[in-house]
Amino acid sequence: MGDAMAMRSLLENNLGMIIAFDGQGTVTFLNGIAREELDYRQGKKKISVEDIFPTLIRENCNYDEYVNSVQGQLIKTVAYRKNNTCFPVMIRFSKLFFEDVGQINAVAGLNIQDEEDAIRELKKVEQEMEQNLKARDSFVANITHELRTPVNGIKGHVKNLLDLETEPSKKSTLGIIIQCCNNMEKIINNLLDFSKMEAGKFEICEKPFEFKSCVNQAMDTNRPVANQKGLHFHAFVAEDVPQTVIGDELRITQIMNNLLSNALKFTSMGAVTLEVYKTHQREDVVELTFFVTDTGIGIDAQGRQKLFQSFSQADDSITRRYGGTGLGLYVTKQLAEQMHGHIEVESEPGRGSTFSCAIKVKVPVQAVEQEKEQNIEFDISNLKNHLLGTQAKSRMEQVYMYGSAANRRELAINMEKLVLCIEMENWEKAEGFAENIKTLCAESGEQTLKSRTFRLLMAVRKEDYKQAIGYSEEIRTILKLKEPGAEGV
Repeated sequence: MGDAMAMRSLLENNLGMIIAFDGQGTVTFLNGIAREELDYRQGKKKISVEDIFPTLIRENCNYDEYVNSVQGQLIKTVAYRKNNTCFPVMIRFSKLFFEDVGQINAVAGLNIQDEEDAIRELKKVEQEMEQNLKARDSFVANITHELRTPVNGIKGHVKNLLDLETEPSKKSTLGIIIQCCNNMEKIINNLLDFSKMEAGKFEICEKPFEFKSCVNQAMDTNRPVANQKGLHFHAFVAEDVPQTVIGDELRITQIMNNLLSNALKFTSMGAVTLEVYKTHQREDVVELTFFVTDTGIGIDAQGRQKLFQSFSQADDSITRRYGGTGLGLYVTKQLAEQMHGHIEVESEPGRGSTFSCAIKVKVPVQAVEQEKEQNIEFDISNLKNHLLGTQAKSRMEQVYMYGSAANRRELAINMEKLVLCIEMENWEKAEGFAENIKTLCAESGEQTLKSRTFRLLMAVRKEDYKQAIGYSEEIRTILKLKEPGAEGV
């Protein structure tokens, strides 16, 4: 009797509805929650289980068999109250045993009306958000079109005036207006690209194009700003970068434009450089990496963390002083990822920045086959040298790992003088020696060496003692050069 009382007490105080019924479907027990939810008062009126669950249980069915068939299953249905209103529930049928009455059928259930209401509200919010996004996309598309029209009109008229004007001061003013129009076009394009990316409608269009013409176009676009600021502005494309690649020429140019214009914006003196290397190739897929380096204001660690977020710059003071929407680098990051690449930045406040952006493109099948043939010829030439024996070996001993003996001596001399200039903080002369080292190593097929000589030159230009010494030691290790003052090379 004690166990039965304990069981009834447990069921009575359960947080969910408990409904017990016999083999004829007559309800024999309703706990407190069930009485409250269903508005039934036990003992005043005979209640049948199909009155509560009419959509689930047929009248006069075999209730025991039904419970056996669905026992343990979680079922979503509706429960009807005494006044014939209903609410959604999740229920589970099972068997309960009482000593005084034996085994009976039972239903445990929860009212899920609040959850259903929340789901409906969530769907409503999602639909509203979707409609708002569509409205935003439509607005951005329309506003960018409306903005382009007057900007292009101003630009066209100013160009006509520029052709007619001869006075230098007026020509200079007209040139500034054209540059302002170009900046406005960049902002418009970034806004439109951002909208497409957020809507998931951005696509990459791949076709063959001449890669160096793409680099030249980006340099020509940004050269007026560099000239206006009096900055050193140049580009270098490694010899092993394919002449023709298959990719999205417009978007690759946009990446370079965004990185260059960003570097020029934050650099008031010194240099901005673009260097392109082939950093990996597998079959017809080539990874190209762009290095854009400046001697500008630099970025602290906190600023670097949010640099590639939308509508974000390193801090608010930068926005006030230099302007911009904060979308350029965000769009660049998204473009790089669309091309199966990534973007990174190395920077310190007051020491400039280096942005490295890697993308993957394809090369035409003919170029891949030609490279394979060249590799076969190289292997055959190595085999011939092996077969020639000591004679070939004697000739090979005259050539060092990276160029001739004379070339290596020149490298060692320049490296020794470079380190001396760095130690004396004579950065102007150090830059000359760093450029010599970079030129002497340019013929090497070793990408790590090319990258280190480039970074060495940038560190010298930024007058960064720690990085300059570090890169010079790495280059010395790669080239297997002896320490300064040691005999030989």
